[in-house]
Amino acid sequence: MRRASWIGFVASRWFRPGSRAAPSLLPAAAGIAVGVAALVVIIGVMNGFQAGFIEAVLELDSYHLRIEPGRPADQADPADRSAASGDEVAEVAELDAAAELDAAADLARGLSALPGVSVALPFAELRTLAANARGRVEGIRIKLLPSDAAALDPAIAGLSWRSGGYGGGIAIGSELARRLNAPTGTELSVLLVDADEESGVESAMVPVRVSGVFHTGFYDFDAGMVLWPFDEAAAAGLVERPQIGVKLRDRYDDARQSALAAAALPGGAEIESWRHYNRAFFGALRMEKNVMMALVGLIFIVVGVNIFHSMRKAVYERMEEVAILKALGGRPAAVQAVFVLNGAAAGLGGAAVGLAAGSALALNVNAVFAFIERAVGLAASLFGGDGIRFFSPELFYLSDVPVRLWPAELAFIGLAGAASALLAAFAASARVGSFTPAEVLRNE
Repeated sequence: MRRASWIGFVASRWFRPGSRAAPSLLPAAAGIAVGVAALVVIIGVMNGFQAGFIEAVLELDSYHLRIEPGRPADQADPADRSAASGDEVAEVAELDAAAELDAAADLARGLSALPGVSVALPFAELRTLAANARGRVEGIRIKLLPSDAAALDPAIAGLSWRSGGYGGGIAIGSELARRLNAPTGTELSVLLVDADEESGVESAMVPVRVSGVFHTGFYDFDAGMVLWPFDEAAAAGLVERPQIGVKLRDRYDDARQSALAAAALPGGAEIESWRHYNRAFFGALRMEKNVMMALVGLIFIVVGVNIFHSMRKAVYERMEEVAILKALGGRPAAVQAVFVLNGAAAGLGGAAVGLAAGSALALNVNAVFAFIERAVGLAASLFGGDGIRFFSPELFYLSDVPVRLWPAELAFIGLAGAASALLAAFAASARVGSFTPAEVLRNE
């Protein structure tokens, strides 16, 4: 009988159901399955929340590339304005702003033609205050966009509009509209501040009509984001120097696309990738995910310790059979392989079951919650009580649980679960080679 054949034969005889050492296999596999399934569900839900928020941030707020264009060549030099009057300075500023916006729009059209670029458009942003007719004040973040932004950017056109639309005033988030009691058609006052070396700091409350109310599903955006076309903002007295926001078809190709954009832009332009602009935020999300995986991964350590002790007990109970195998010519490594094979079977079997069960549960987690809600509601109705809602709008700012499962992470979780059992079995069976058959058989 070949070596591999007799190792498998002995392992199946020793660890089949009903044998003395059989309890070391099924409980170990069950423990690994539970740990793998729990980690798959947790990571899948965490991926769903993180990926959704990252995509919303990049699509609506920071873009994949942020480009600060250089000053147009025909723009007035600030040094030439020192002798001009206040009206002349204001007129020159308006001309400069219009020239910068036109130049940024031209650059954005050129960047849109580059391979790998899906959207490029000028934008500007600032933070200020908005107040309703009753004096309720909220902090807002204004994002200035071209008047045809809905046609240029699918993210703007794809917003969930509760009422109205983009253009003809300001578009505000649904939570901000609720706080300010500002449905479509309401007039709000927006604080505009202008700082100049000659006249100092000037401020004014500008009336602006609400043209639309949108919903993104993310509280920070819905509670403070305001979309305002450049031309309408300029007519109200708000003038900001535009940047260019670029969205890529593959956001991980930002290094190569930055080089292509730099070659297509005039000198003096500055390019910042989403990795650098959001490094603190995305770094915190990555750290949170790694810590969560480490904490839940402690399950594998606990299961590994249990397998280690179970396997050591199995080695002790099979000491006489081990001695006989070694006396008949079985090498210590081959005899140890019998126990390692048991650990590998427990690890791989438990990991496979855990991956299947965890993936099924994660992908259907909303259906599971809905079933529990219906079951509890039915039971509560029999006793005159009320049911439960896991995601009540009064408590949570979401309607369902997003889930994202990445194949690489599933493979890592499965291998980690299988490796914990394999290493525990290897460590527990290491003593097989430390004794001689004569010692065991003499004692017997």
